[in-house]
Amino acid sequence: MTRAARDDLPAQPPGPPRRLNLFAPELLARWHGLPVQCLATPETAWRHQFTPTKAVVALLDTGTLGSRVQIRGRSTDLDIQAGSLALFHPNIEVKVHQLGSANATRILVDLDLSSLAFRGLFDDDLVTVALRPTPDFHDPALASVIREMAREIREGCPNGTLFAESLSVGVALHLGRRRGMRPPPTHERGKLSAWQWARVTDLLASDLSNDLSLAALADSVGLSKPQFVRLFRNTAGTSPHRYVVQKRVERAMHLIQSSTLPLIDIAFEVGFASQSHLNRMFHRVYGITPGSARRQRGRATRR
Repeated sequence: MTRAARDDLPAQPPGPPRRLNLFAPELLARWHGLPVQCLATPETAWRHQFTPTKAVVALLDTGTLGSRVQIRGRSTDLDIQAGSLALFHPNIEVKVHQLGSANATRILVDLDLSSLAFRGLFDDDLVTVALRPTPDFHDPALASVIREMAREIREGCPNGTLFAESLSVGVALHLGRRRGMRPPPTHERGKLSAWQWARVTDLLASDLSNDLSLAALADSVGLSKPQFVRLFRNTAGTSPHRYVVQKRVERAMHLIQSSTLPLIDIAFEVGFASQSHLNRMFHRVYGITPGSARRQRGRATRR
């Protein structure tokens, strides 16, 4: 809930303790997407001011938080719950007076769009789309993706480069569409040609166990990465990453039903980082665990 406050910020208590990223450096080193931090929030009152060099989207992941935020001389009182988001502009000072919090953790994503464009992950013109800043808004779809980014980092990035890139591009495009101050470019309606689709599916079928990237897939059919992502989605009806996960799970099911390989070996064979990673994705697709699928197969062969 947001309340506009016309008075200036009150006399402030001392600044907060040094902010520590809850993600270990070795975990962040495996992440190949937008810069992400996960910060615990002390429950005492404190003040802080910062001027981001790039746009930042912040999600209150857990807990509750009460604070007064001042941007460009205008103060707003915030009494927010988990799931609330904030979007801050680059080079604009933000003053925060935290009044109190309970079990609050925040996930911050630096919208370093120019670096993504430099890496060819989307078109340069998206970098020029100005975003509407706001200290408090709700967007369940965006919150879900940001939480998925944090979960991927916590687990050691088992889904690899393609997943990190896909999530980061998804956040940038979503914010451009929902929070942009001018309409985004017209969506491309074309699809991959028959030979391009055959080339991509052949590459995926022969390379499921490797850490695929958008660059490798796009280069295989002579497209830029932004164009490849759009044409792939139009052709397959889903993102490259979700398609790869689906194919890995389908391959795992085939091996479960046609071989006696241990499940841990099947997980590595189809490109999952661990058996637990296979279990989670397999259950998401089929609604059962790989172990249950193998037991069902055993019962069927004994009949």
